[in-house]
Amino acid sequence: MKKYIFLLFSIVLNLGVQAQQTQILNSSDTAERIFIAANATSFISGETLYCKLFCINPVEYINSKISNIAYVELIGSNKKTVVRQKFYLQDGTADGSIFIPATFESGNYKLIAYTQWMLNESATNFYQMDITVINPFAVIKNPLNPASEKPASTAQVAVEKNAIQIKTDKKTYAAREKAIINITAPEGHFMASIRKIDGILQKKQTIASEFHNAISANNTATIKSGRPLPELRGELVTGHITSKNLDVKNKTVALTIREKSFEFKLVKTDAAGKFTFMLDHQPLNPEAVIQVFEDNRSDFTVVLDELQHPDLSQLNFPAGLNISASDKESIEQRSIAAQIENAYYNRKKDSLQAQIVTPTFYNSFEKEYILDDYTRFPTVRETITEILKEVDYSKNRKGYTVFLRNYTSEIDVYGPPLILIDGLPVQDLNELFDFPANDIKKVGIINNGYIYGPKTFSGVISFVTKNNDYEPKINAGYISKTTLLRPLRQKIYYNPDYSGDNKSIRIPDYRQQLLWIPDLKTEHQEETLSCYTSDVTGTFEITIEGITNGGEAYFATKTFEVK
Repeated sequence: MKKYIFLLFSIVLNLGVQAQQTQILNSSDTAERIFIAANATSFISGETLYCKLFCINPVEYINSKISNIAYVELIGSNKKTVVRQKFYLQDGTADGSIFIPATFESGNYKLIAYTQWMLNESATNFYQMDITVINPFAVIKNPLNPASEKPASTAQVAVEKNAIQIKTDKKTYAAREKAIINITAPEGHFMASIRKIDGILQKKQTIASEFHNAISANNTATIKSGRPLPELRGELVTGHITSKNLDVKNKTVALTIREKSFEFKLVKTDAAGKFTFMLDHQPLNPEAVIQVFEDNRSDFTVVLDELQHPDLSQLNFPAGLNISASDKESIEQRSIAAQIENAYYNRKKDSLQAQIVTPTFYNSFEKEYILDDYTRFPTVRETITEILKEVDYSKNRKGYTVFLRNYTSEIDVYGPPLILIDGLPVQDLNELFDFPANDIKKVGIINNGYIYGPKTFSGVISFVTKNNDYEPKINAGYISKTTLLRPLRQKIYYNPDYSGDNKSIRIPDYRQQLLWIPDLKTEHQEETLSCYTSDVTGTFEITIEGITNGGEAYFATKTFEVK
């Protein structure tokens, strides 16, 4: 009876998930657009571009609830991608960083952002921002303009809105002094940046209010039949299977991403042999193995889909850098500062937030054997016989059969057990029995009927190796290995503390970027931020930018001096 109740529950749960997705995609508000707020638009080699993403419903101007994944690319003037990153969207927002190495040529670049759902509407449906990179270690192709030809206005242009108030405890600070900033803003999602400003060209960055105007002209999505679904609850891995002689419909395909808490999924193909896996547990390992999970698997071939890519052919880049000879000193100072900061990177680097360890699909075992707690046997056959009391095997001319002792009388009802090595399903039992038992760390067992995805098993037997490095010996078309682009992990951005005796620390501090807080959440009350100034003097600008929960965009700046 437990088996049938569990099966009914699984069916109802699956139908509920499908209904939820259908309801969202059939609503009138299916479009989404992305806006990027960056810490600057001009960078010297060795500096870091920080960015905050807002994925917006362009009908209501609130955070989109459709896509869970966003993509950011830095495009060179030759319209080739030099950096490609993937972001997890949480409540429609994400943040990350791009280091500008000395291998990047001086020139104009584009920072673009999109979701797969946006590209489903149009391959040119992405947000873009102009970025300038100056590489002082290489010859600049376009010569510097004379000072007289420098543009009349080089500073970022933006209109402050009274809804955001920025107050500092001082107008002028000394080196390594604590600055206290009070922010009053409507409830919403904002970013806070404090960065030195100089005479080097800063292009006019599109602020959130202008973005609203830009997207309002086209705020409905056309859902094209046959195109990929949005990455609604996680990343999607898609593909199809082929066969010369057999039907490709309703075939089981397995995906494994190996790590301490491995990702394992089973799905059925549709009438055309297509399959879709949703990675909703945010695995870190980029290596994935996809295989046909059928007795006649050798008759099939796995073909993986490529992600949709934006059409970059219509991108227009400014001609020349528009920097003048008078910028030379600022460029040299920033370049020296970047080199010093990078020399002390290990003392100042950002830290990664702790990753949430997701339990494996079976949650917990009924029984787990740590083999070092027992007398070791050299073969898997002996290990099963002498240690794994719930497991048995037999062998005939067709090969091995493994079964769980409690359910031999119901093997036809439940089917064989699911056997895994490091999360990879073992379909050829010769591989299991030929595997050296001394390399196995532990064995977990579920000795009960188990329904997972489209399959029913008599239980689960999971072998874990000492180094989690099991590789299938089979090299055939029905099994495919691929490297997935992993989303950036959340960071805690470096913010030094010079209180007390820390002020006299003999580590040079040449930060141009004093503070970067991408996830500033305001609640109609005064928020207090703080940071310490560096050894760099000059004018620094505080920037607050974001979108309220009511769909209003705001942008405000304030400057202070460090002497």
